[in-house]
Amino acid sequence: MIVSPIFARLGINIVVANFDTDLLGTFSGETPRVGTPKEVVLHKARMGISHSGLSFALASEGSIGLDPLIPFVISDTECMAWIDSSRNIEIVEFYKSLEIVAAHIKIARGDSLDNFLKNAQFPEHSLIAKSENSAGQIFKGINSFKSLDAAIKTLFKESERVVIESDLRAHHSPSRRKNIATLAKRLVARLNTLCPSCTAPGWGEVGYLFGLPCRQCRSVENNSVRGRRLGCSTCNYKEEILNGKKSIEPAECGSCNP
Repeated sequence: MIVSPIFARLGINIVVANFDTDLLGTFSGETPRVGTPKEVVLHKARMGISHSGLSFALASEGSIGLDPLIPFVISDTECMAWIDSSRNIEIVEFYKSLEIVAAHIKIARGDSLDNFLKNAQFPEHSLIAKSENSAGQIFKGINSFKSLDAAIKTLFKESERVVIESDLRAHHSPSRRKNIATLAKRLVARLNTLCPSCTAPGWGEVGYLFGLPCRQCRSVENNSVRGRRLGCSTCNYKEEILNGKKSIEPAECGSCNP
């Protein structure tokens, strides 16, 4: 597993609960995810407790797509939850990275895949292939040129166009695995940090402070970050840490640069 060696530093032994997490949503689209990533990852962790009979659970969830803040750039936002039901502790940590391989293409018969496969870092990163009209089988975990060719030939019997995209499941995506490992290290560090008020584990960042005035027109931009909010998942004690930024430039202002 990706996270087992990381959590072993805290003496935590990871075991896999026996239930189908695809019921909560799939990257290939057959089952849509219902709820926010935080809601889903907490639900997944609670299901882990229910199926394992243990009082602790760890779960992760990823969202990969166009970044909401950077136009035309794909980002990977990973979240990971730790639940200690015996102490009523729920901690969710996030990590966003632009270092993710997520390629997508629609092809017709005779189209070249050379550039796409290079950008998709195939076969190191696996692929999914499906018909544009959703007919027929969805081929997942494609990691050889032979299996890719066979899938495409089969799908062209069902549709005039075929969709090929990165298989973003962690065991088929090395770039996503790196992001999950980074997130696991952050969560372990947070579990190893005690609340300054009640000494419960899990003290860390729980949100941001927003709202800075424009240096020129002085109107407040509500999306601009002016600091971080640290908190405890047990006693709800919080602290605010400002980042020292007093204003934003006109180029960042919605009024000066609409």
